[in-house]
Amino acid sequence: MKSKFLMTIAGLALATLPAFSQALDVKAAFLKHLKTSRDFTLKVAEQMPDADYGFKLTPAQMSFGEQITHLAQTQAFLLAPFSTAQSGPSKPGSNSKKDIVVFVRQSFDKSIDTVSKLTPDQLAKTYTSGEGTMTGMEMLMFIMDHTTHHRASAEMYLRAKGITPAEYQF
Repeated sequence: MKSKFLMTIAGLALATLPAFSQALDVKAAFLKHLKTSRDFTLKVAEQMPDADYGFKLTPAQMSFGEQITHLAQTQAFLLAPFSTAQSGPSKPGSNSKKDIVVFVRQSFDKSIDTVSKLTPDQLAKTYTSGEGTMTGMEMLMFIMDHTTHHRASAEMYLRAKGITPAEYQF
């Protein structure tokens, strides 16, 4: 009887390994691409001269600096349900290139740290936020999509200033 029970437990444990392994593989892939996204975003941010961080394509749009700041702020917002810790500063020290670049690097690094600690259960769990109801995995997908969207907008600002954006990285 005891042997049959242990065999059943072992079988159940082995059956969950593929799902656990998949979750770790997805997380590892996400972390790889989040680090690439950080590096690429910082390259784009560095390309705009400090004097043009307030540049807007149209009056209704965010400035270049606001685009870059916004994509970093949204990462913290979307990752907040995964942590009980208080979030850091929600904006850079100023609208200068230097302060925005520091803020973006810190935001990405904090995001990378948070994601590296996520469990398969957290990735599968459903969360409700101001953006609606999403699983943890969907929130990670939202982060990448949102970051890409605003970084691409920032690249158009560079082009409008005659600057060729850094080559795309994935």
